[in-house]
Amino acid sequence: MRVREDPARPPGLREARVALALGWLRLAVVAAEIIALIGNFRYVLGFSSFGVANFFGYFTIQSAMIAVAVTLVGGLVLVSGRSESVVLLTARTIVLVYVVLSGIVFGLLAAFSSTRTYQIAIPWSDQLLHFILPSVLLLDWLVGRFLGPRAPAVPWLALAWAVPYPVIWLIFTLVRGDAVGWYPYFFLDPSQVSGPGAIVAYCAGILAVILGFVAAFIGLSRARMRHPPAPHAPGSAPSDPRPAQAAERDERVEAA
Repeated sequence: MRVREDPARPPGLREARVALALGWLRLAVVAAEIIALIGNFRYVLGFSSFGVANFFGYFTIQSAMIAVAVTLVGGLVLVSGRSESVVLLTARTIVLVYVVLSGIVFGLLAAFSSTRTYQIAIPWSDQLLHFILPSVLLLDWLVGRFLGPRAPAVPWLALAWAVPYPVIWLIFTLVRGDAVGWYPYFFLDPSQVSGPGAIVAYCAGILAVILGFVAAFIGLSRARMRHPPAPHAPGSAPSDPRPAQAAERDERVEAA
């Protein structure tokens, strides 16, 4: 059952403390994310065969950079004592899905790399970027939703907003890969899969997982959300939101 609550009601002391703590946590995550990105860039510079421009071609790196910007805004909003807007909450949710999925894909690629002609090393920067920080951001989202101030639900429109960036990234990556002969992931390389059909199947599967994750977070956001006051007809008094018995008891006390 969803609890209706006046959105104008200020958050309780505990909720306010949780929000402030999460704000500082997000700023710490931003600092750690920047350190990890710099460390990862310095790490790949050690490979003579690796092009610097390719570093920014990875979906994992791009999503981490986007997460820095979105998490920074979210942290500053909470530290300043303000509430998150629906737009910011939606952006954080979508980016969270990106970084969590990136970590899962990176882990799977690292686990199955031994079956191919290469092996993926996992330096400290990759551990931070792909495993630790996504887990912290996931914890931040869950704690903020269930222990922090009540917030609006993530709209179902988030499913549509989650699609453009991965699709644009995919098209650009395939076009660039064909031009320079390099692809960030094996399942995008026609020479490493059975053909275009396999690439489409991989990408469709990943997009389906993205949408599934976003839908799951939308559902979770509706478990504890803030509702606007119920509308009432012009000229009539707002309906009493209390149970009928409680309202009747109050009337008897007033009459006495």
